[in-house]
Amino acid sequence: MNKPRPSLTVNAVPIEWRLDEGDLRFGGLSSALFWTNPSLLRMLAPLVEEVGVDLFRLLVARSSSFGTDEDYRGVVMSSGETFEVGFLNWGRAISAAGWGALELPAFDRAACTATVRVRNPWELRMQAEGGLRWGCPFLQGKVIGIFHHAFARRCWADEQSHLEGPEPVVEFHVHASERTIEDEIERLKLVRLRARQQELTQHMAAAVQEIKRKDEEVEQKERLIRTLSAPIIQVWDGVLAVPLAGVLSRERAEPISEELLHRVTSMSASHVLLDLTGLSEVDEAATGHIAMIVASLRLLGAECAVVGLSPRLAQAMVGLGISLAGVRTYQTLADALRQAVGLTRRAAVRGA
Repeated sequence: MNKPRPSLTVNAVPIEWRLDEGDLRFGGLSSALFWTNPSLLRMLAPLVEEVGVDLFRLLVARSSSFGTDEDYRGVVMSSGETFEVGFLNWGRAISAAGWGALELPAFDRAACTATVRVRNPWELRMQAEGGLRWGCPFLQGKVIGIFHHAFARRCWADEQSHLEGPEPVVEFHVHASERTIEDEIERLKLVRLRARQQELTQHMAAAVQEIKRKDEEVEQKERLIRTLSAPIIQVWDGVLAVPLAGVLSRERAEPISEELLHRVTSMSASHVLLDLTGLSEVDEAATGHIAMIVASLRLLGAECAVVGLSPRLAQAMVGLGISLAGVRTYQTLADALRQAVGLTRRAAVRGA
């Protein structure tokens, strides 16, 4: 024989405990009992922090408004009395669920205005000891939905919370309005989207500036490397010396050539001493590049002298058909320097 299930009726709401099923039926619907604090507070506070108070309020209000059709027809108007009486009957029913004590201080159907007061509402009780507060969006959604049916038109409920006194109180000032919860959600999403776009634009601008700064740093380092790998030294007025050492590849020869031609032009150099003494290895492309440097210098009006041309490099040039005809060659940089300085001195005397 089945044991009777504990049950009672509070404010015309049947409450039944189905202990064998682990279920609580409130008004015939499956329910669950939670502490407002800490259980519900700990459940909802992280969501508020994640999405923000404004969006959280609108999302909760929209969700709570979905059931107001049943609230209006099944509870508020089920008694067949006036809306005011039915609404207060609904208030007594929800008070049995711990939502708070509902009052209707003002109602004007013709003007589509009303004031709803809820003393000790569950949402404010829940937030009383928490640092983050977001008001009563659940009750707001219920009020907006029910009065939408009562006025047969769109309306809005402005919320005003009062936390002073012996118990918290929230008042909703209901009035006709073209605002809807859905529209407010879309508007807020658009505002947040624009803010996000602006934030991304600022991040992109900062990233572009950072990339430009990095590029400038890389360029400076490359210039430094080129300078250190082939220093261009002004050894006399109008005389530049370029000592090359190590392995000369095409990748290294091209920037050296570019920098040298720039320096010859900017410094009005008349003589360049290309010192190959320290080269340990030269590839075929770089060998041709040496000849091109010499030819380019001639076009700029500068005389180029080659120092320390090794037999192996000379053979490589001959094998490639590269001629240094008309180019002065020297075994040591000192010899080349004496010759170049002498030429510049004589030119200076003639010019005087």
